[in-house]
Amino acid sequence: MQAHKLTLAALITTCILGGAPVRADDTGADDQADEAAVFLIEEITVTAQKREQSVQEVPIAISAYDARTLEAIKAVSMDDIAIRVPNFTMMQFNIAEPRYFIRGLGSSSDSAGSDPTVAVFLDEVYIGRGGASNFDFFDLERIEVLRGPQGTLFGRNTSGGALSVITKKPSLDSRHAKWQVGYGNKNAVEVRAVGNLPVALNAAVKGAISYRRRDGFSRHIETDAELQDAENISGRAQALFEPTADTRLLLSADYAQDDTKGNARVPFPVSSTGNAFAPALSAAVNAVYPPGSSVRRSFSKPESYQDRKIYGLMARLEHEAAYGLWTAISSYRKTRYGWFEDLSTAAGAGGLLNDDITAEKSSQLSAEVRLASLTDSEVQWVAGAYFLSEEVDRSERFVLDFLSPLLAFKALPSRNGPPLDADGDVTFTQASDNDSYAVFGQLTWPLTAQLSVTGGLRFTRDEKEIHQVAVDNAQDDPNPGVPLFPGQPYDLNGEDSWNALTGRAGLEYTTAAGHLLWAAVSRGYKSGVFPSQNNVLQSVNTALAPEKVWNYEVGLKSDWLDGRLRLNATGFYTDYKDLQQFLLTPTLILVTFNVDARILGAELETVMAPFAGVQLGATASFIDTEIKNYMPVPNRPISGLASGNELAQAPRTSFNLFGSYETPLANGLASMRLNYSWRDDFFNSVTNRAVNLIPGYGLLDARLAYRWDNGMEIALWGKNLTDAEYQSHTIGFLGSGFSLFGPPRTFGVTFTATYD
Repeated sequence: MQAHKLTLAALITTCILGGAPVRADDTGADDQADEAAVFLIEEITVTAQKREQSVQEVPIAISAYDARTLEAIKAVSMDDIAIRVPNFTMMQFNIAEPRYFIRGLGSSSDSAGSDPTVAVFLDEVYIGRGGASNFDFFDLERIEVLRGPQGTLFGRNTSGGALSVITKKPSLDSRHAKWQVGYGNKNAVEVRAVGNLPVALNAAVKGAISYRRRDGFSRHIETDAELQDAENISGRAQALFEPTADTRLLLSADYAQDDTKGNARVPFPVSSTGNAFAPALSAAVNAVYPPGSSVRRSFSKPESYQDRKIYGLMARLEHEAAYGLWTAISSYRKTRYGWFEDLSTAAGAGGLLNDDITAEKSSQLSAEVRLASLTDSEVQWVAGAYFLSEEVDRSERFVLDFLSPLLAFKALPSRNGPPLDADGDVTFTQASDNDSYAVFGQLTWPLTAQLSVTGGLRFTRDEKEIHQVAVDNAQDDPNPGVPLFPGQPYDLNGEDSWNALTGRAGLEYTTAAGHLLWAAVSRGYKSGVFPSQNNVLQSVNTALAPEKVWNYEVGLKSDWLDGRLRLNATGFYTDYKDLQQFLLTPTLILVTFNVDARILGAELETVMAPFAGVQLGATASFIDTEIKNYMPVPNRPISGLASGNELAQAPRTSFNLFGSYETPLANGLASMRLNYSWRDDFFNSVTNRAVNLIPGYGLLDARLAYRWDNGMEIALWGKNLTDAEYQSHTIGFLGSGFSLFGPPRTFGVTFTATYD
């Protein structure tokens, strides 16, 4: 409540400041024109329909952030976007496994034979692996977040939505450079540099590099060694050629590397009820972490780590003919990452040892070619074809050992067969080949000057082959332990393929005042998946059914008061079939299955410019989710799972508020921005058990900057200024949640120099 009061006071202060004159020389016609322009809300051009349009002209629920806004909110990764977008949540097992959920739809599978439900695109190139999707943000033009199925133009596995990241391209017109240095608490250092150089009348090159590091957010209880630090270096090189006025060729290469220590998990929350073993575990946890212990102190091993490397090459060719615009995009991407996670949180205290050691390498080759109508065409259309080939090799080893006398249950009772051996040392490997082919088309036909109809279809074929091996490393034990139990070691192959017809049909009506009203129905699809770390032999080489979704949506996009007020709203109903689920039971058995769900919700986005230099904005969302037709898995009932449960990562309400103010001052421009985001309680699992409930939380950010007329700028910034403690990920286990907590309060100063 205190945070809410602080936010309200800050926004009121912004409004009061906005009432004052903003220009000392507000007398000339030019100055008056400049001031009028400040009143207007900036238009953002997006390519959500594979052509350039104002975001207000696109009949899709979309949130867009341009370069200026990304800098004002100091967005360095997708985490900074998710908290601000309606019905978008993000949790992260570690840097290699971000989990995006839009409107309650997402995936927690890490299998080499699975795909994300919410897809990420970099310059229209699909990023197949989650470990390569949450990269460092630098030198970006904009980010587009498309909510709801995008099964026509974006295609592969976008049944939940699409996140489109667009980089800044080379310029043929100017030579310019920019560099940035910053320092913050936790010894945070950032250095960034960008340079653009025209090398001929029809060619230019551009380079950008970013380096960020900071100390850890947490410490090891016994040694005081740091945990959860961060270090990233990223670079991008681009070359643009325009051999003719109608032809453009863009070549791009990017690289990123992360070298960080492991996460700091703590056993909060903890409960003494819920199953037969919870009292013993609760007693052990309270002995190691007495009530009131800091969430920033952990027994997670200091030698744990998270490492990642990402490589990318891309070529984009555009040619404008008399009949349409040809676009061809080809890309090769490669990702390598590995981690050593201490999931136990208590090994150093003699409690539970639970190590997770993973290595994955993947490569993908993709190509897309399309032909689109020209900008001035009365009928807007696009048609194309798409291909993706992906190879993934993954190895994950789990070492589990109960060490504490309080947890002396070496054998847990089993419903069938021998008792479960709680100790274990098992390695799972996967080698997967995933191919996807698609053809697509969409057309918008004007029925009248104000009314248009849109229709689009996409045919997709997905093919997957997988080789899965499970090895029991504890050869001296006659029965495999966790997590292989109740299965046995295996070496199996599986393959499957799926065809899907997806699409979109809609009506768009533009009022005399320029407001856009639309209604649409869309079909989405996500291919089947071969689960990883499978301990049920019969399902190792049998894929889960593909997901299918119908989404019904109505929306409004409107500007009022001569462009000083923007109001966008969306209402939707989603009918989801065969949502893929991956759960660990309280007896440590992995269960995979499909469920049906229905989702009902609404989203609101608004911004107004009441005074020159002032903008106030808000987003709000409501969602109601329900699992339907859940049939218990035979012989393996899952505690807390039933029809009527809520979907995971679907807070019923969320909102985001911001206020910004800028004014000329001396020989420059002063600016400030305040932002407060709130997420209601939500479950991290469809079981809806108390241990999987993430309490609601709010984050307050601020930035104060002064920019000189010569291009120099200094900015003070802060994130999570109230130092809220909130869970960023949790693993439910025997009544406890082995949790990660989000970043604490961070703040710093950044200096930027721009040369034109």
